[in-house]
Amino acid sequence: MTWKCNLCGYENDDDALFCIKCGAQKSSEAQQLPQQQPSEPQAQGVVTQQQVVTNPPVQAQVATPQQPAQQPVLPQPEPAQPQPVSSTPAPQQASQPTNRYYIYFIQTPNENLVNKKVLLNFDLFPSVSMGRSPENIVIVPDSEVSRKHAVIYLDNSELYIEDLNSTNGTYVYDGKQFTPIKGKQKIEPNSIIKLGNQTIVRILKE
Repeated sequence: MTWKCNLCGYENDDDALFCIKCGAQKSSEAQQLPQQQPSEPQAQGVVTQQQVVTNPPVQAQVATPQQPAQQPVLPQPEPAQPQPVSSTPAPQQASQPTNRYYIYFIQTPNENLVNKKVLLNFDLFPSVSMGRSPENIVIVPDSEVSRKHAVIYLDNSELYIEDLNSTNGTYVYDGKQFTPIKGKQKIEPNSIIKLGNQTIVRILKE
């Protein structure tokens, strides 16, 4: 045990009658104190279970994300089915046969025209002129054919040929011989026409 000096507060041994530091006499109260048994060192570190206040562990509250409110499931409308369209075929116009006439070269001085077929386009040209001149619809490169030799045209769906006062004449084969055309003459498909003396053509209809 130690006693504490009343003057300087120094802790002195119990058997010392005077303060080692300041020399003050030990007080009578310190002399009468019974010697206390030193407590066991282990007792200082013992803490009774009753003195220990244990706080319950604080559980961390984890904020859970709020689930979004479920929307009521509405029935999806069924896709509209396409209504069958009654396809009524448009009335087809009766195709009127269009007759086309051609000149087929049987004989001519120009070999490039032999066995050639030339369209008589009456839809574009009401009358088709024939001759040696480039101003004609059908050009016949024959020196014995006049510049404007003859003309072929339709009249009330009938086919006619007319000589234009040619020098060497226009002829139609009648099955036996070529007869000269005077003015206007009706001809039929497969008629054979001679222009001048060397060019012979056939009228074709398709």
